[in-house]
Amino acid sequence: MIRSGHILMKLGEQVETRLPVHLDVLDGAARAGGSVDGRGPVDRTILSRTTALRAKRCFHAHESLARIGARHVHYNDTECALGLQRVVTLQLADARETAAVVADLRDLSEVEWVMAEPLASIPFRAAAPGPHASGIRAAAERVGAAEALALEPGSRAVAVAVIDTGVTLEHVEFAGKLRSGYDTVDLGIGRVAEDVALVGDSLGRDFCARDETGHGTHVAGIIGARGLSMQPGIAGRSPLLPIRALAAAQAGGGPIFGVGALSDIDAAIKVAVDMGAKVLNMSFGTARSETDPYAPPPHADSVAYAAEEECILVAAMGNSGTEEEFYPAALPGCIAVGACTLSGERAEFSTTGRHIALSAPGEHIYSAAISGYADSSGTSHAAPFVAGAAALLAARAAKQGHGLRVEEAREALCLSAEGGDPNPETGWGMLNIPAALRHLDTMAFSETEAGR
Repeated sequence: MIRSGHILMKLGEQVETRLPVHLDVLDGAARAGGSVDGRGPVDRTILSRTTALRAKRCFHAHESLARIGARHVHYNDTECALGLQRVVTLQLADARETAAVVADLRDLSEVEWVMAEPLASIPFRAAAPGPHASGIRAAAERVGAAEALALEPGSRAVAVAVIDTGVTLEHVEFAGKLRSGYDTVDLGIGRVAEDVALVGDSLGRDFCARDETGHGTHVAGIIGARGLSMQPGIAGRSPLLPIRALAAAQAGGGPIFGVGALSDIDAAIKVAVDMGAKVLNMSFGTARSETDPYAPPPHADSVAYAAEEECILVAAMGNSGTEEEFYPAALPGCIAVGACTLSGERAEFSTTGRHIALSAPGEHIYSAAISGYADSSGTSHAAPFVAGAAALLAARAAKQGHGLRVEEAREALCLSAEGGDPNPETGWGMLNIPAALRHLDTMAFSETEAGR
């Protein structure tokens, strides 16, 4: 889906802009700008097609995250090297001119890349939930969760960000498990695409990451539930950092699902990293076929930033049942997770591709819901098993005086999986958490690495 009237672009290094950042506009501490480059070539090109524009930067500066109203100040070397301060979102007064404005901007040397802004969704063509309330217990047993937690109970210092539709904050399974979260959603009101209407809070006027679909709550339960009326969370003692990046939407009279703008999600990824999350779970996606072939893949900049900060990013492969690239899962910086049956075979809905790293159970998973508990299926629910396992690996490495690197987490998870040679259907095979921990124990960390 394309968000009509909205454009995402990266300015060239020679362009100076004084635009505020997304978070300050959300907070009411700044207003979106009416000019990108002070009536320079970028503004002239846009305004030749439409009567007005509203613009803001997508990314805040790490150093200034807590400086409300000045979050555009003091971008660090990493942010500048990646050009994060130059990524801008636009809203046009005349949405019908979106394609024409994108085409015109693409011809400017002052613009590095530009695209009409797509919308990510969750569940993306998800499988229907099944009836088996014992699903997560069977799945947790299959990946060795209890044995893993006996080997490594996890650490309160290793936070797992759930970038999703939010979390049911008052759910009993999350008591004492949640850090203060963030809400980066700002989709406006009404329809965001043909036949897709927003439901509930989509204006981003608060920082309460409250779930309105149940999807994020279900994912969070797999990672971090206390284990009162369901299996304890895979990540053990790790706290959860709920980041709401997708709002609730409905198509016709169908079920409510999550939908989010790429810029809102990119901002959420950076917020999660800068708030100290070590592991990020991303159970959402945008198909490459639905994006601009002349623009970079969705989330390339934010994922590159997270990788530079040595965060472990886990993403769901998708539920199309075919060979396809969904992003962020297809980005090299992510650990892409498919769904499999308890016997280790690919679930029929699980998307395939050469970028898949490994698989985890994804059928009939029982977890927390907005009210009580629910059963669901999809790669959205396979990914959090791997995210929880990554948190245990990070906790174990930290106890050895080592900050776990992304490549090390990938190696421990993949080379310990049950499946033999990698393949495009299940990757290295079924997640085996105790084996991953034991593999990590055999890895030699240099003194230089241990001090990182």
